[in-house]
Amino acid sequence: MKCSVVIPAGGLGKRFGGNIPKQYLEFAGKPILMQTINLFESMEEIDSIIVSVHTEWYTRTNEMIKQYGFKKVKELVIGGVERQDSVNNALHTQSVEESDVVLVHDAVRPLVTPKLIRKVIEVAEEFGAAIPYIRPKDTIKEITAREIVVKTIDRSKLVMVQTPQGFWPDILKNAYEKAKAANYIGTDSAQLLEFIGYKVAVVPGEDENIKITTPLDIRFANMIMEERLK
Repeated sequence: MKCSVVIPAGGLGKRFGGNIPKQYLEFAGKPILMQTINLFESMEEIDSIIVSVHTEWYTRTNEMIKQYGFKKVKELVIGGVERQDSVNNALHTQSVEESDVVLVHDAVRPLVTPKLIRKVIEVAEEFGAAIPYIRPKDTIKEITAREIVVKTIDRSKLVMVQTPQGFWPDILKNAYEKAKAANYIGTDSAQLLEFIGYKVAVVPGEDENIKITTPLDIRFANMIMEERLK
C-alpha cells in the first residue's frame, strides 16, 4: 500500500501576528513546518509528501527542504486563496495519483504521534475516510451575534476534529471537484465528503496534537516537547 500526505502551508498566519507566517517560526530547533515534515519523513508508512505553499514563500521553503535533506517531499506546489484551494492543488499531483491512501495534515500540528497517524491510515484504508477527534471538556453554548446566550448544547454529541485526516484519493478528489463546482467552502477536508453524502469514520485523537494558531499555543507546544525529551 502506498500512502502520501498533503501538507497545506500556504497561510500567512494573520491571527498569530508578526511578519513571518507561523508555520515558519522556530520550534524545537526547526521551523514548525520542517518539524511537521520531519515526522512524516521518518515514518516507513509514508511514501511521499506534497507541500502547498504561498507563492512568496516557495523559494525559501524549497531551500529549507534541501537544507534538512528531506527525500520524501516529492512535490512543492503553489497554494490557493483558501486552504481548500491549496489542498486541491496538491491533489492533482503524481504522488497522490499513485497512492492508495492520502492524508491531509495541518502544517502547524507538529506534535501528532506516529501511533495516531498509523491508526488513521488503517481506518482510512478500510472505510475510505477517517478523521481523529477529541471530546470538548467545557460546557458548550450557542450565542447570538450580539453575544447573548441562546442555549446550552449537549456536548455528548459533539467532538473537535484534528488532522491528519485520511482518504481514498478518488473519493477525496471527487469531493473537492464537486465543492469547487458548487462554490462550497468547508473548514476541513472531511466536511467536503459530508457535502457529497459520504460517510466519514472517526478515531480517537490526542490531546497533545494541538494546532499552533496563537503565541500561547507555541508556549504549550514547547512545554509538551520538553516533556517528551525528558
